[in-house]
Amino acid sequence: MTLKLFNTLTREKEEFKPLEEGKFTFYSCGQTIYDDLHIGNAKAYTAWDTLTRYLRWKGYTVRHVQNITDVGHLTDDGDQGEDKVEKRAKKLGLEPMELVEDQIERYFEDTKALNVKRQDIVPRATGHINEMIEYVQKIIDNGYAYEVDGNIYFDVEKFAQDYPYGEMANKDLEQLKEEARSRVEPDEKKKNQFDFALWLDAEDSGHLMKWTAKFEIDGELVESVGYPGWHIECSVMSQKYLGDEFDIHAGGKDHIFPHHPNERAQAFAASGEGQARYWLHNEFINVEGEKMSKSEGNFYTVRELLEKDFSGDAIRLYLISTHYRSETNFSIKGLEKAEKELQRVRRTVKKIRDSSISAESPVNYDTSTDEIEKEFRERMDDDLNTPRAKQYLLEVVNHLNSIEGDVKPKYADTLEKLFQVLGVDIRPQASEEESELADLLMELRDEAREEEDWETSDMIRDRLEDLGFEVEDTEEGSKWLK
Repeated sequence: MTLKLFNTLTREKEEFKPLEEGKFTFYSCGQTIYDDLHIGNAKAYTAWDTLTRYLRWKGYTVRHVQNITDVGHLTDDGDQGEDKVEKRAKKLGLEPMELVEDQIERYFEDTKALNVKRQDIVPRATGHINEMIEYVQKIIDNGYAYEVDGNIYFDVEKFAQDYPYGEMANKDLEQLKEEARSRVEPDEKKKNQFDFALWLDAEDSGHLMKWTAKFEIDGELVESVGYPGWHIECSVMSQKYLGDEFDIHAGGKDHIFPHHPNERAQAFAASGEGQARYWLHNEFINVEGEKMSKSEGNFYTVRELLEKDFSGDAIRLYLISTHYRSETNFSIKGLEKAEKELQRVRRTVKKIRDSSISAESPVNYDTSTDEIEKEFRERMDDDLNTPRAKQYLLEVVNHLNSIEGDVKPKYADTLEKLFQVLGVDIRPQASEEESELADLLMELRDEAREEEDWETSDMIRDRLEDLGFEVEDTEEGSKWLK
C-alpha cells in the first residue's frame, strides 16, 4: 500500500506522488508569534512533524519549511484592525521585536518538549520584506493588482477570469461577494470587498513596523511606507525555499478560506504555478466539548500543561490519538489516561530488555517484527491515521505483556522505533534522583574535557554507562539519555 492523503483541493484521498522521486518538499503555516503555544496550535505542529517523521522513515529525503509570522497578521480578515504582534506588545509595554524574540524562544522550548523537530528552514516574515516587495511587483506587472493611496490590492475578479480562485473552499464569486458584505467593514478603497491587500500603506497610521516600498505602476513610480499583507508572506517564503511548485502545503482548517486560496492565487499571479499539489488541513480542538476560549476559562497552553507535570510525550500521545482531520475533544482526564498508557508502554519495554539480558533462550512473539511494521505502515498510509497506528501498537504491548516467558529484545527495538515515528519517546526515563546524579557527573566530565583530561572523561563516561545512561557528544554540547 502506498501513502494516501486527503487533498482539500479535490476533496479526495489521493496517492502521494512527489514531484521528484524519493524527495518530499513541504511547507506548513507556522506561528503568529505574539503569545504562547496553545494546545490547538500543538495539534497542527505535531501532525505535520509526524508526517515528516513518517516520510523520512519510509526513505524520503525531506525538506520541511515552516514560517514564523512576526508582522502583517491583522486582527481582522478584511485587511483592517491592529497587527496582532503590535497589539500584544503594546499591552505588555514592549517593543514588537522584543516580544517576538522572547516568544520565539518560548515557542521552540514548547515544541521541543513535544518532540517536534525543528523544521529544516524556519523563515521569519520580517526577514523577507524585500522579496515580498519584488513579488508584489510581479503581480502588478502581470495585471492582477491595483493601487489606491499607496495600498496595493489583489484584483480577485480579474484573476478569476484566468485562473480558478475559490475551488479550495468550494466558493464562487457571487458567494464571496455576499460573504464579504456580511463579514467585514466596507473598505471604499477596494474595487470589490473580497479583494485583499498585498501591501498596506501605514505612513500616517500608528503602525510601528513599516518599510519603504517602491512600485512601478503604469509607468509611474509609487512610493509607499507600509507593511505586507498576511497572505503574501507564505506565498513568498514557500516558493523561495521550495520552488514555484512543491509537494504539500499544510495548515489549520481556518486556512481553507481565505488564507490558502489567497496564497494560491498570488502564486499563480506571480509565477504561473499554484504552489502545492496537495493541500492538507487539520481540524480544531474543543475542550470538554466546548470551543477553547480564554474568556470561558477552558484555554490551555502547552507550557501550562507541562507545569502541571504532564510530560511532553504524554501530551503528544494524546494529540495523535485523534486523526488530524477529526475534531479533538481535549480533557485533563484524557491526558491523564495518555500518561498512564505511556507508562504502561515504557514498563513493557523495560521488562523486555531487563528479562532478555538474563534469559537463556528468549521467545518470539507470534507476530514477527516485520509483520508489526507492515501493519503499522498500512494504518499510517491511510491518510496518516495515527489513532489506528497507535491503537495497534498498544495491542502489541498488551500481547507482549501476556506472554509467559522472556521476549526477544528486538520487539522492544521495534516498539521504540515505531513510537519514535509517532514522535513519542518510550525509552525508560530517569527518576529525579538519577537525573541529578547524571547531571553532576556530566558537569565533572565537561570540566575534564575542557582540561583535555581524556582519561577522567572516559572514566566518567564508563561510569554513566554502567548506571544505564547513554552519553552523546554533539555540537551543542554533551547530553545523556537513560
